[in-house]
Order: sequence, then C-alpha cells, then structure tokens
Amino acid sequence: MNAPPDIIYLERHLEGHPLTKKIISKLPGIPVVHIDDYKTINLDKDFKKRADEDKNSLAIAEKKGEVVKSIGRMDDGQYYLFHEIDCKYDCEYCYLQYYFQTKVPVIFVNRDEVLNKMEEILKSEPNPYFHVGEVCDSLAFDYLTDFSSDIADLFLKYGNGKVEFRTKSTNIENLLKLENVPQNLIPSWTISPVYVAEKIEHKTPGFNQRLEAARKCQEHGFTVGVRLDPIFNFEGWEEHYSKMVKDIFAVLDPGKIDYITLGTIKVQKNLLDVLNKRFPDSLIHNQEIVPSSDGKFKPIKFDRVSIYRNMAGWIKDNAPGLDIDLSIESPEVRELVFG
Repeated sequence: MNAPPDIIYLERHLEGHPLTKKIISKLPGIPVVHIDDYKTINLDKDFKKRADEDKNSLAIAEKKGEVVKSIGRMDDGQYYLFHEIDCKYDCEYCYLQYYFQTKVPVIFVNRDEVLNKMEEILKSEPNPYFHVGEVCDSLAFDYLTDFSSDIADLFLKYGNGKVEFRTKSTNIENLLKLENVPQNLIPSWTISPVYVAEKIEHKTPGFNQRLEAARKCQEHGFTVGVRLDPIFNFEGWEEHYSKMVKDIFAVLDPGKIDYITLGTIKVQKNLLDVLNKRFPDSLIHNQEIVPSSDGKFKPIKFDRVSIYRNMAGWIKDNAPGLDIDLSIESPEVRELVFG
C-alpha cells in the first residue's frame, strides 16, 4: 500500500507539464505548494527535523545537468540514472540520509532526456549496464510515473545492454502488465531478515512482501536479482539469516535469479554522525566497525570473511548451482571466501 505524501512541492514552471498533471491526478486532495527550486525546500529547518519529517513529502522538479551518469568506481559502461533522487523509505544504513541537501524525495519530470540519453548509449556502446536505484528506490514512485513501462519499451528495442531496477518496493504492477518481458530488464530486491527489516528499514515493505513481489516477477517471465546487503552481525544473527536464506529459496526459483550478492555494513563518517543524531540506539552501533583503506567504516576483514562463508554455505545448501558475488570487496577477501 502506498501512503500518499503529506504535501507536494512543485517547481512553478512545471505546472503544465504532462507528467506533472499525471502525478497530481493520482494524488487528489494533496496540497500543492509552488516553489522556484527544489534544492531550497525546508533548508531553514533543523537537519534532524528535516530528515525525520520530509520523507513524507514529494517534490516535482526539473533535473538540470547530467541525467545519466557514469559510475566512476565501477568498470566502463556502468551508469546510473537521475530520474529521481532520495527515497520515501528510511533505512538507517542508507547514505542518502546525508547525500542531498533537501530531504524531500524528488521526481524529475524531464524523463524524455533520460530515455534519449540511454538510447544514445545503447546505440554507441556494446554492452552498457544501467543501475536504476543508485540515488533513489527505482520503483517506489512507479505507480505515479509508469517509468518502468517506458524503459521496458526501450529495452525491447535493444538487446545489447541491461537495466537493473534496485528496490525494496512492491510496486510491480507495471512490470506485470508487460505482454513482452525484456530479458535484459532485471528487477532486483534488497532483502533482509524480518528482524532486521522491522528494526532498521523504516517505512519499507516487509520481508514477505518483497519476496512475494520477486516471485510474481519471476512467474511473469523476469529473472530477478537478490541483494543480501548489508548483512549485520549481532547476537543470534546466524539463526535469522540462515532462516532468511531458506525462506528465499522456498519461494524463488534459483534458475530465474540473475545474480545474488552479499555485502556487510559500510558507512562513511558522515553517516555515523547522522546515526548518532537520528538513531542513537541503532543496530548499526552494535557492529564492531573500523576505518578501512577506502575511508569507509566496515567490520574487520576476518569478521566479513566469516559472515560471507556462512552465508555462501547456506545459499549453496539451498541452491547449489547459484553463483554468488560480493559487494564492494577486495580481491583478498574474495580469495579468502571463495578460494
């Protein structure tokens, strides 16, 4: 169920835009406040107050500058989209808590620019990979925008690239309406045990709801991604995560999983400062994390290796032939886990 926003902030020059009209027509009765620039929304409010309250709002704006960006930390040919920024969900480990000045989720209406740029890249590169959900949740507002339908149409035309929708959402109606399913469109879910989801993934659909959404997509003809990241080490974690893995493969078909990836908590100093202000009793504070060579705070290497070995063992017990990858890990850690 999608809770409507409390308020809509609208850049005034976009009032007549077709996508603006479409979104507002689906949110009848929600007050609309006209603004000049989404970047200035509520900057006069205290940071904690903005972070706690403004996710319940929505902004409609125009993206200036690049709408499709190369991901510098990854191989060439990897891109993420700026069709939206920020997220209506409120996961305690999410870097978006501090990444943007305003804390209001933003829908950019100049979607044609995004699609045109994607098509330009598909025409000029042999095998580009587009990550939808790097700076937002890819499907959280799809019920308002129908953007996944537009991307599906594009990827039915081009077979040389892939597009991945990273989400915790259950807004899959547009995907299930597709008569022809692009095999290069991968919906992927971040999945956490019930205990973790309830404890720190605020405002998100629960474990069973996400799993059911992934199952429906598989049945409709999609292969799906499964992201078990971040994995938390707390007292009794093995019981929670081993049960989660068993439950996943009781529902999902391993043969229709595009990839499964594992990761542990990795946070910037900025996020630790935010956590101390917003969530002083967070489960994250129970982790023994230390600065790493890339500047992020992570569990020590051998703790990560132990977690990954356990997780990989449980996955192989339930889905023997499934390849497992690690998220943002060194070759040394990969060798210790899989070597």
